[in-house]
Order: sequence, then structure tokens, then C-alpha cells
Amino acid sequence: MLTLEGCRARQRRLLTVMERNRWDFFLTANYRTVYYLTGSLSPAETPTIFWMKNDGRSILITSLKGEAAAGEIAPLETYSIVRTITNPAHDAAALLKDLLRGSSRGVCAAESAAVSVLIRETLDPVDWADATDAILALRRRKEDDEIVEIRTSLNYCSVAYAAARQTIAPGRTELDVYQAMHGAILQAAGTTVLFPGDFACGERGIKEGGPPTRREIRQGDLYILDIFPAPALYFGDTCRTFSVGEPTDLQFRAWEIVLKAVRLAEGMVRPGVLARDVYHAVKEFLDSHEITRKSFWHHLGHGIGHHSHEAPRIIPGTDDRFEIGDVITLEPGVYTAALKGGIRLEDNYVVHEARLENLFDFPMEL
Repeated sequence: MLTLEGCRARQRRLLTVMERNRWDFFLTANYRTVYYLTGSLSPAETPTIFWMKNDGRSILITSLKGEAAAGEIAPLETYSIVRTITNPAHDAAALLKDLLRGSSRGVCAAESAAVSVLIRETLDPVDWADATDAILALRRRKEDDEIVEIRTSLNYCSVAYAAARQTIAPGRTELDVYQAMHGAILQAAGTTVLFPGDFACGERGIKEGGPPTRREIRQGDLYILDIFPAPALYFGDTCRTFSVGEPTDLQFRAWEIVLKAVRLAEGMVRPGVLARDVYHAVKEFLDSHEITRKSFWHHLGHGIGHHSHEAPRIIPGTDDRFEIGDVITLEPGVYTAALKGGIRLEDNYVVHEARLENLFDFPMEL
């Protein structure tokens, strides 16, 4: 879980943005942003509100108990055997109105999509500003506690890949492999963990990806496993490719090319570099080989955090530049019927001033 120290550091960065934009208040009802700023992680369907004044005073409305990075924590009742609670969102809005009575005049910056009309009506009259882009920009630079959360996810990735390597065999199914991977994560975590990803084997992996099926694994298949377990919103996002049996010479040569593409991208990523320039260099490299030509069709990578895809996007149609504090993926891949599937390799990195730090160390071998 995120730390109070990390949350307060993010609040201080937000206060700097508020001062620069002359915002008097900040408001969000986005449970992800509330967690990002306070450490209070509510279920997605449960109302939660965070309000902060430009002097640092803050209010958190939450149904959760325990510590949070907020000056005042107002408990929200969402379940009771004394009274019927059918619309806790109305209760949260009413609670906010009572707490802010007479002290909310000014410019209120809000994540527009996350603040309902109901909440807006409780704060009238105020002038509204959209803080969505400001929050997205703040999220790019990861604090230490966020990187710890990503490393937790990456530890589960390692556990899952080890289980996959032991399970993959002709006659097994994609579901068998998924169940072994997820079971290993559950044992490591001691609780449930969200486990999305791509689990398509063989030629299904050329264009499909997605959830596992009853498809049987066949000798000679390549098995792409792109996974991103999220124990507390924060995703690691990694990919390994496994050969079913000894890889053919063609598969091994393609794997070598993809591995070189990873190293090429790693050598180019630095603060200030255009993400599209890295994409074009890798695309040109992969297309320069006959066995991989024109088969790399997707993004080269992206930022990660408490969403699985964030800025910077490493695609040809972007003006994003790498920044200090970005946590990114690099994931070149090639896909052909001749390979009996595809090969994609993906690690996660922190962008530092003069180097790229790799956060994941599970072997890349087929």
C-alpha cells in the first residue's frame, strides 16, 4: 500500500500546481486519485471524496477506517442494520456540503469526469477549473512508495512465470497454464490478486491475445504471456515468451532479434528524448530482418502506474518525451505463422537523469 509520507509528498506537488494556476481548492471523487493522494483505497463502487485548500488543509470522506493523509477524515456510512442506505453518494455529497459550509468560495479545480453534478451542486457558487491534465502530469513522476507497489506486482510476475515454465507442455490447455500462474500468485500473496493479461498460445498470439481458453498447447508452439497483476491498483506489466519443446532455429533467431531490439530501446531512452524516435528506431531495426519484417504492429511501450497504460506512449503518433521519474515498459514483438506464434519480451524501467533502471530480472530465455 502507498505510504503516508509518499501521499504527503504528492500533495505538496499538487499544492505547487494549485499556486501556479491560482486555484483555491482541489476536489476529486476518483477513488484512484484519492488513493494516490491519501493512501485510502476504497472499492471502486464506494463513494469517496478528497478536498484540499491551497493552504494545505484537507478533508477526506471515506467509508474506510485507519490512517490516511488528510487533515480531517469524515466517516461515510455505507452499510447499517439500523437504517436503509440506498444511495451513499447522496450522503457523501451532503456530508461534504456540511463540512464546507461557508468556506468553499473561490476557484475549485476538479477532475471533471470524476465529480458528479450532485457534488457540484453542493459547492455552488464556485468557479470551476478542470484539473484532469494536471493530475495526469503529476502522476508521471513516481514517488518511492509507488515504485515499491510496482515491484510487488513484478514479484508476482516472477512467481507466475516460474509456474508457467513448469506447466507448459503439449496437451495442456491455456486454462491449465493460467490456473497454475494465478494459483502461484495467490499462494505468494496470501490473498486474492487481480490477474489480467494476454494468455493466447501459438498462432492465437499473432493477433488475438486476451483471456485463456481451452485451446490445447501443441509441440512447437510459442507461448506469449503478457501479464500485469495488480495487488493494490499499481501494475507491473511484463511479457515473456516460452517455447513448447526445443525452439527451432527460426524461433531462436527471431528471439535474438527481439532481444537486440529491447537492448536498442534501452540504450536510447533518456529524459528529453522523443518517444516516437525510439519507436521508429526499433521498428526500422525489426523490419531490416527478413524473418521479422513488417510483423511488429503494436506500440513499443508505455508508462505504467496505477493504470496499466499511462504517459509516455511509445508510438509513432505522439509528442511525448521521456521525463525523470517515468516508469515505463519496453515491449517489442514479432509475429508470424512460420514462427508458430510470436515473440514479445517486456521489462519495466525507471527513467533517471543519466540512466535507465530495470525493475524486473526474470530471465528472457525462450
